[in-house]
Amino acid sequence: MKTTFHVVFIAIILISLLRRAFVSLPDNWLFFLTSDAVENFLCALIAYVLYYFVLKLNGNWKKIGASIIFVIILLTLASLKDYRTLEDYRILKDYGAFKEYRVPDGITFRRTFDYFTSFLGQSFLFYSFVYIINRFEFFGQYQKLERELNQAKEQLLRNQLHPHFLFNAFNSLYSLSLKNDPETSDYILKLSSMMRYLTDETHLEKVPLYKEIDFIEKYIAIEKIRFGQDARIQLRVAGFHREEKWIEPFLLITLVENAFKHGFYTNIKDAFVKIDVDIGNDELLCTVENSLFSKQHFQENNREGKGLKNLKKRLELLYPKRSSLTITNTQKTYTAHLKITLNNDVI
Repeated sequence: MKTTFHVVFIAIILISLLRRAFVSLPDNWLFFLTSDAVENFLCALIAYVLYYFVLKLNGNWKKIGASIIFVIILLTLASLKDYRTLEDYRILKDYGAFKEYRVPDGITFRRTFDYFTSFLGQSFLFYSFVYIINRFEFFGQYQKLERELNQAKEQLLRNQLHPHFLFNAFNSLYSLSLKNDPETSDYILKLSSMMRYLTDETHLEKVPLYKEIDFIEKYIAIEKIRFGQDARIQLRVAGFHREEKWIEPFLLITLVENAFKHGFYTNIKDAFVKIDVDIGNDELLCTVENSLFSKQHFQENNREGKGLKNLKKRLELLYPKRSSLTITNTQKTYTAHLKITLNNDVI
């Protein structure tokens, strides 16, 4: 946009100047020097030099000196304009015009100053055009850099989650292998599917919501193998169709993993994890509740670990003003409420 504006603007000024020179020179040099084409050319030249060179000079005296030169150029042009106007009056009077008016005797300060202020205003007008066009490009570049920075931050935060998942999963697999558990192979198959999701979807900005939920279901299935099928682990999903909703990957799993980490701190009989996911009117509500025990009370102040901190940062980047994460806890329960307004446009 900036390049196009400059090329078109300069081309119009130069074509007008060359056309006026071809018509006027060499016979009528005064008419050429005081023509609108020369005025536009000088005012545009001053605007470009002022924006691209003068304002970037080091030292105020250099800037003041350049400004004085510009003033002298415009005053000279104004004086020539006044002189040409005076000559035009005299020529017209010789042809019988202006019989009832007195022709000015010479160049006057008032008329010259009027021309000077007109040229000065024109120069600042051109300068404003140049400034605005450059600001538009700067704003566009700033937005592009901001988007790239946010994407880089989001990707970094997303990648920080993966090693934690794998660490827990392989620990569980190790425990099963020591017991020669017959469900080890099923565990490996589900873990392989999870790793495929991690590797295949990690580069995408959005994934279908059902894939994220399927990932959570496999995670829960693995935890049930770890803690036993009788463990009080519940997942309820309601209100969405597979083809309609999209979400940034690896958002919900953070809350789920956090609940298992603290809800099943030890495999106590009354331990539980309850997960509810409701989608309606482009709004996702995810509530994850887990049990708390007295052995965990020393951890309550430090409950917000790296996972939740990363989740909050990702929500700020991905869903600014369209998400909220609130935590409520009692002596026996810890509950996370995540609310996201979904945007169904796939990027």
